[in-house]
Amino acid sequence: MNPFSVHSYQDPVGPDDLCLLQKIFDCELELRKLRVDSEEAEMLAQRLIDLFQSGVRREDALRGMLTLGSR
Repeated sequence: MNPFSVHSYQDPVGPDDLCLLQKIFDCELELRKLRVDSEEAEMLAQRLIDLFQSGVRREDALRGMLTLGSR
């Protein structure tokens, strides 16, 4: 299954999308033991948003790409 779809950054981010992004962000903060106000958390949030805007919409794909990006 392809993690990319026909969505683009111009598509509006809906409430369900925001919930998904927040859920992933919160879980990643906990896993990485990061404070929400840390520079690392800000970089993580930016990476997550960038991935989402590039068309990655599946939770497992977003999590996997965040993990790859942290190495």
